[in-house]
Amino acid sequence: MPNALSSAKDMVVPDRRFREAPGPENRESDSSAAVDKEGRVTEGPGPQGCREVNLYQHLTTMARKYRNFVYDENQRFIYPTSDWGFKYLLGTEQNKDILLGILQEMLPDLGIETLDYLPQEVGLPIGKMKQARFDVHCRLRDGGRVVVEMQNYAHEAFLDRAVVYTSAAVVDNYVNSAAKEYQIGKTIFIAFVGDPLFKDTPRTPIRLSLCDIDEQATTLRCDNLLQIFVELPKFAGSIRDITDSTPFVEQLAHVLMEMADCDEVPENLTNPLLKRLFDAADTKAMSENEKENYWSSIMSEADYEYHMCGARKEGLAEGRAEGRAEGHAEGLIEGRAEGLAEGIREASLDNARKLKSLGVAADIIAGATGLSPEEISEL
Repeated sequence: MPNALSSAKDMVVPDRRFREAPGPENRESDSSAAVDKEGRVTEGPGPQGCREVNLYQHLTTMARKYRNFVYDENQRFIYPTSDWGFKYLLGTEQNKDILLGILQEMLPDLGIETLDYLPQEVGLPIGKMKQARFDVHCRLRDGGRVVVEMQNYAHEAFLDRAVVYTSAAVVDNYVNSAAKEYQIGKTIFIAFVGDPLFKDTPRTPIRLSLCDIDEQATTLRCDNLLQIFVELPKFAGSIRDITDSTPFVEQLAHVLMEMADCDEVPENLTNPLLKRLFDAADTKAMSENEKENYWSSIMSEADYEYHMCGARKEGLAEGRAEGRAEGHAEGLIEGRAEGLAEGIREASLDNARKLKSLGVAADIIAGATGLSPEEISEL
């Protein structure tokens, strides 16, 4: 399967215009660009200094923007999308209130009041995969499970892995609960992804559940399973475009993408939960051991991105070279084939003329040359 961005190159969204976030030279905004409650980019001139781009350009720019992990000891706020950063901010007891608040905002109908962290590793006694390793794994008061993942890079089987991880949480919950036979609590899988998974729509988040696909209107048949995919690159604008009316998921997405570029908490960010997220990500408040673990993780991820970038460039160069070589070879073959076909036809026509001049019957000429009676009559 190709990179998740590869087939979106020519996709243009005519009624929802994506805009690149303004560079540091122009951070002013008229705050008119917005994303509706379903995460869709709405019309409007958008941040000043932005230019309209097609979907592929926007997704490519945004996907690369926040993954460029740089080792900088003067950086105030950590990269929340890094492996260590994400687990530290959402998966530790000291920051449990942040995860709880995010779940309450994203899933207001569930009435989530408390949660308990569970082991990140869950055994899978099937096939070659012996265990599922979650970024964040927790239990709700009613016995339900929540798995939260941060997937920075495109992975050809991520949707399949999401199904496996959701199933692992269901089975682990069932095996370790006192519920009656086949009774399971609600299982929720939430993934923040750095490369778009659903390239046919600018909408995000995407929510998946068990529905009746044969009904004309989608009907939910089982409400115990829910998967939510928040595709970060699909959000237009920047953190400085956030207002009090901006949907929470959009605010959270911009914080995750741009927090590490900030020297202080943006004044326009008033949501207490997201300000608390900034406080937790402040390196000034971290212990020396925490900072050491964080920078060690960043250096590893930066090295991985460096090698990934090199591999992508190498693969692109090889692909182009192979494409040119194949194109040249195919051109020669096609040219030779076309020339041969034209030569054969001209010879057939010439032979047919000679036979016709000798008074040979048309049906015999047709059999000898492969020409149709109509073609022979026109000679």
